[in-house]
Amino acid sequence: PAPRESALQVAGQNASAADLNRKKFASPEEFVATMMPMAEQAANRLGVDPRYLVAQAALETGWGKSIISNKGGESSHNLFGIKAHGWGGASANVTTSEYVQGVKVKEKADFRSYGSFEQSFNDYVDFLQSNGRYGKALQATANPERFVSELQQAGYATDPQYARKISQIAQKMQSYQQVAQTATPRTSVRA
Repeated sequence: PAPRESALQVAGQNASAADLNRKKFASPEEFVATMMPMAEQAANRLGVDPRYLVAQAALETGWGKSIISNKGGESSHNLFGIKAHGWGGASANVTTSEYVQGVKVKEKADFRSYGSFEQSFNDYVDFLQSNGRYGKALQATANPERFVSELQQAGYATDPQYARKISQIAQKMQSYQQVAQTATPRTSVRA
């Protein structure tokens, strides 16, 4: 069955389909505000801090500015750089950077394509939970820095600095969240 879509809030307001399916984001704050509700749902399933999921998506997509596009130019909504090996759904073929024996090289690869960002989060959770090689990472979710380190050790990404980069982004996440929250006018109700 297809993942269930749910109403999401972005910066305190209901997010429109255009907000949730946009191809580019104007700022890291906008990216965080859009992704955090979906990251929280996925993080609840994994038992990890949702900031690390948003940080991983930010690293993989350049804060939403470099989301893989399909042939027709539509967004693949692939937030986690999951390749299409063994995937029965739609895919997008793009040039990517990989590290081979410590050397950065360019190569063509097929990546999974989704109908929404929420489907990307759901598939990320399913991908990790159904792949035994990520067992140590899933056992380390209480310590998110160890979780991303175990992902890297299991071969999730070839970048030798992958876990460090995610951790650095996640540590900055709180300030982005605070900016997003203060950008939304608050109204107080007096009894």
